[in-house]
Amino acid sequence: MGDVALTVPVVQAALEQNPNIRITILTRKAFIPLFHGLEVAFVVPDLYGKHKGIFGLYRLFRELKSKRKWDAVLDLHDVLRSKILRTFFRLSGTPAFQIDKGREEKRTLTSKKNKLPSKLKHASERYADVFRQAGFELNLSKVKSSKKNFTIPDQFLESLSPKISSWIGIAPFAQHNLKVYPIKKMQQVVDLLAEKGHQIFIFGGGENEKKKAEDLSAGKSNVTNLIERFSLENELGLLSKMDLVLSMDSANMHMAALTGTKVVSIWGATHPNAGFTPFDQEDENQMIQISTNELACRPCSVFGNKPCHRGDFACMNRITPEFIVDKIESLVKKFSKY
Repeated sequence: MGDVALTVPVVQAALEQNPNIRITILTRKAFIPLFHGLEVAFVVPDLYGKHKGIFGLYRLFRELKSKRKWDAVLDLHDVLRSKILRTFFRLSGTPAFQIDKGREEKRTLTSKKNKLPSKLKHASERYADVFRQAGFELNLSKVKSSKKNFTIPDQFLESLSPKISSWIGIAPFAQHNLKVYPIKKMQQVVDLLAEKGHQIFIFGGGENEKKKAEDLSAGKSNVTNLIERFSLENELGLLSKMDLVLSMDSANMHMAALTGTKVVSIWGATHPNAGFTPFDQEDENQMIQISTNELACRPCSVFGNKPCHRGDFACMNRITPEFIVDKIESLVKKFSKY
C-alpha cells in the first residue's frame, strides 16, 4: 500500500502538467481511496478468479484491449504479473514502459560487506521516470501534498472531547518486524505523550495489531485505538486531522504524508537513503534513526525483511522513548493545524 501511495503525487503531476492525458489505473479495489480527488478511471482485476495465472492475465489483456485503443502502458510495479501483462500489450503493438527499481544500487546500499552508502533516487521519481519515458512532461517539485476532503464519520468526531491539545497519530506497526520499534518501548512513548496531555490516536490494520493497540491504549482516556474501526477513506480523513503522525517506515507513513500531515518517522534496519521517505517530507529533522557512523551495518535491508546481522536489533533498541517524545514535543507546535 505504501508503494501505491507514492504513485499518487506522480499521477497528480501527470494530470496537472499534461492537460490532455487520460489515465486508467489497474489496481486492487482496496487501494482506490488513495487516489481520492483525482480524475482517473479504474480497472480492478480479479487476480484470484478469472484473471488468475497466465491465461487469466491474457483474458485481462483481451478485456482491456476491447475497451479502447491504448496509447501507452506504464508498468509502475515490475513484478511477474505486470511483466506478463505489458508483454501482451507490446506484442499487440502498444508501447509499454516499465520502472527501473534500481535493484543493483539497493543491493550495494544494504550489502553486509563492501557496503556503498549513497542516497538513491526517491521512489516517486522512479515512478515519474516511467511517464517521462512515455514522452510526458512531469516535474514533481511542482506537486505538493495537501489535506483533501476525505470523509470522516460525524459520529466519531462528535464522540471526541473538544480539541484542547495536540492530536498525535501513532502508527507503531509495519509489515516486517525489523521496521518496528519494540512494543515495550512504544508503550513508554504512548504513556509519556499521554501524561503530557496530548490526544493520541493509534493507526494500523489487522487483528494482531488491533490487540497490541488495545494494550497500548488501555486505561488512558486520551489514547484512542482506531484499528479496524473505519474504512481506508475514513482513516485517510482522520490522518488529515492529526497535527503530527509518528510512524515506522510503513504504509501509514506514506498515507499520512499523502493527506498533508507532517510525519516523524522511525528507521531501524531500513534507511531513508533507499528512497522511501514520505513524499515532500525529506527533512532529516523529522527522521529518527541511529547514525550509520555509530552502526555501520545500517541499512541491512530495503524492506526490513532480513534477519539482524548483529542479533541485538541495536538500530531500534538504542533509540530511547524519551528521545522520541522530545522530538515530537519540539515539532508538534510547529505543525499544529489549529
